[in-house]
Amino acid sequence: MNLAWIKFIFNVLTDDVVIEPLIAIILGYGVRHYAKNRRYRIIMDISADIVDYIEENYEDWGINGSEKMDKFLDIFAKEFKKQLGKHPKDIELESARLRAEALVQRARRR
Repeated sequence: MNLAWIKFIFNVLTDDVVIEPLIAIILGYGVRHYAKNRRYRIIMDISADIVDYIEENYEDWGINGSEKMDKFLDIFAKEFKKQLGKHPKDIELESARLRAEALVQRARRR
């Protein structure tokens, strides 16, 4: 009797009506997760490159302090749009700002 239930459940789970939507859900989750990680990697890469660029040129531009962060956010938004085709959300700008501040603090400690 128990074997019959197991066979019944297996047949239901492997039926096309069940398996196709299940595959679609799994693929959708995977694509969504990949896109989120890709955005995160782009934020990290862009932030590091822009911090280096600003640190090399801020004296020539005559900017200091918060002006450097303003310049960072301006360049970041342009690069983000160039790579992803849309403007960054506030949460993405905040992540980039925090990343930039962390990179500058690490550089100062060396």
